[in-house]
Amino acid sequence: MNYEIVDVKQEEKDKLHKLLQYALYDGSQYIDNDINEDCIFEYKWFDKYFTDNNRNAYFIKSGNRYLGMVMVNENLKFNKTGKCIAEFLIMPRFRKNHIGKNVAYKIFEKFKGDWEVQPMENNPGAYSFWKKIISEYTNGNYITKNDGIEDVFIFNNK
Repeated sequence: MNYEIVDVKQEEKDKLHKLLQYALYDGSQYIDNDINEDCIFEYKWFDKYFTDNNRNAYFIKSGNRYLGMVMVNENLKFNKTGKCIAEFLIMPRFRKNHIGKNVAYKIFEKFKGDWEVQPMENNPGAYSFWKKIISEYTNGNYITKNDGIEDVFIFNNK
């Protein structure tokens, strides 16, 4: 399947918010995150993805179809500089096509340097996905640190 990773534009903010709702719903079975009185999962940093230079949001698209989204920021636990995956969603129908792996690799390549990825440890699917992806991408050249709550995978791809 052909797809592309494209920057989310200001006028596409609502579409990103809708995809983010799927990601937050998907993760709500693993963390204490309830919908608000408007039946929306709140994400207090959402607007910053359209105002802060250190935050980036991308759609994964195949033609006019949305396959998922990625949100990257610099909210690091251990490194002073670098990037981290804030949110990552591949719609369930496309999860078996290696799209997630390929998208992760392309995002890593887009930003060379220090990386931290902190999957929800109590989400076994996400944890094993990221551990495998990072291990393969780095040829095992990464470290794992615990921030007191969850593991953080740390690597440098310069």
